[in-house]
Amino acid sequence: MLDYFRNTLYIAITSELIEITHAETGRKLAEPPLLAIETKRGRDSVIALGSMAKHLTGKPNVRIENGFSHPRTLLADFTAAQRTLAHLIKRVLPLGFFVRRPIVVMHPLTMLEGGLTQIEIRAFAELASMAGASRAYVWQGPSLTTEQLRKHSFPEQGRLLFP
Repeated sequence: MLDYFRNTLYIAITSELIEITHAETGRKLAEPPLLAIETKRGRDSVIALGSMAKHLTGKPNVRIENGFSHPRTLLADFTAAQRTLAHLIKRVLPLGFFVRRPIVVMHPLTMLEGGLTQIEIRAFAELASMAGASRAYVWQGPSLTTEQLRKHSFPEQGRLLFP
């Protein structure tokens, strides 16, 4: 019963794909981290996300952004990444009158040579917070299972980081 009121999200990130798992329901969402932004009368608005955004490539007044694509780091454009993540989080959370802000475990999967710096850890945690998380953590280690997330038990082969 208490799990109904909890929202724990596990977000695995690469520059090509974001996978979000809602631990309590097991619901999963996987989308490319693309955002289609249309400019009309000098104002930008998000018109598509993920695979739908990819189909709008080349459309007039529309630009496609990937906030997770850079040659040196996974987090390239904070604003684009935050907007993308916020939209994806809304899509995976259960519908209802009272939906608690989620606890988010961010798991960057690429650009990890030498480990994450303190700046990267803080940036990923801040990204999750700005996208709607009540608490944000960064996981370094093997992929987590839904059961591990539900129980908040993390394997010893990794590290749960909190800035």
